[in-house]
Amino acid sequence: MARSPLYVNNEVEANLLEALLEAEGIPGFVKVYKDPAYRGAWTFNDAFGHVECPREFHDRVAALLAGIRGR
Repeated sequence: MARSPLYVNNEVEANLLEALLEAEGIPGFVKVYKDPAYRGAWTFNDAFGHVECPREFHDRVAALLAGIRGR
């Protein structure tokens, strides 16, 4: 079964999530939607990036992201 993507909304959220992933020993990273060729002038409006992690950690990462967002 496919899992829904976990999107991050901004750089602060991405940095916090990456720190939490490292602290909890969860293998993963945030893939940022930024093209250095445009020097940050062009970005996606819907999301800053998304989380790449093994399937078995998806629910825990989703909970961490919800905690960051205060949900």
